Amino acid sequence: MATTLIALGANLGDRRSNLQRALALLDRPPELRVIARSRWFSTAPIGGPAGQAEFVNAAARIETTLSPLQLLAVLREVEAELGRQRRQRWAARRVDLDLLLFDDLVLKTPELELPHPRMAFRRFVLEPAADVAADLMHPVIGWTVGQLLDHLNTAPNYVALTGVPGLGKTALARQVATATSSCFVADPTTELPASETAPLRPLAAERTRWRQRAELLARQNWTNGTPTVVSDFWLGQSLAYSRRWPDQGPRAELAAEWAVGTTAARRSAAADGPWPRPVQPKLLVLLAAPLVPAPWEIVGAELRHLVFQRGNGPMLELDASRPDGALVELCAAVQAMR
Repeated sequence: MATTLIALGANLGDRRSNLQRALALLDRPPELRVIARSRWFSTAPIGGPAGQAEFVNAAARIETTLSPLQLLAVLREVEAELGRQRRQRWAARRVDLDLLLFDDLVLKTPELELPHPRMAFRRFVLEPAADVAADLMHPVIGWTVGQLLDHLNTAPNYVALTGVPGLGKTALARQVATATSSCFVADPTTELPASETAPLRPLAAERTRWRQRAELLARQNWTNGTPTVVSDFWLGQSLAYSRRWPDQGPRAELAAEWAVGTTAARRSAAADGPWPRPVQPKLLVLLAAPLVPAPWEIVGAELRHLVFQRGNGPMLELDASRPDGALVELCAAVQAMR
């Protein structure tokens, strides 16, 4: 049988009764078995129409012989039986059932994405989930649900936005910071134009950029009570830009130094080498587009590879061709981490 993790939420009617009925209905088919349920958690609504009531959220650990799409169909049937109507995104609802994890399956179809693409940074999801399934692994990030919640509780209030030039990441970072009462931090460096050949000392130049960015972040106040910091750069993007260098030697040296620095940072120790200790974002955001200008294709491909590496922590991909949608998504993400 497959082990699955389901998120439950409701903010209309008798919220706890609705969720209890949902669990009873989920436990009814012979192909499903509810193993454990979390405690109830009260949370403020994120996004959607104003004036909504608080949610009651929970999570359930369920074993099943169904396929992921069959299980999704059961969840939708239970929602419909309890009066859920899908008319507006993030609107008030009698019951909401989301499939978060299905064993270690990674799946992306028009109907279903696994793991759930936003579970890793939503407090209202992670707190109930960790209460009942802290040991389950996020197969993309490589952290357990418990580690994801610990990261949310202990990492600096920092969102790093990255992407190739020309996609509007600076404008998006500014807008998100304003809308969420966060602090915007602009990239203090200037990238080389795409048409320019590599400088005579590319490694030294990229070290300088990295140090300027790292020192700017280090000057922030990272106490829990301070506003979220939103930057239009990510320290790791140096590795992607190094792909433009014709010489593989400096690229390998840069990658080795980055690995030393990030390993030391994760161990809360001072980094060795020429770089200051990196600040790991609470959320890493990749702003991407269906078509990337030819001069930046190799950088864009490497950024995607780097952002989605296991061990980086929560990440979110946004579509630069839909700036209004990207703004709504990222604002909701910042609010959901608080």
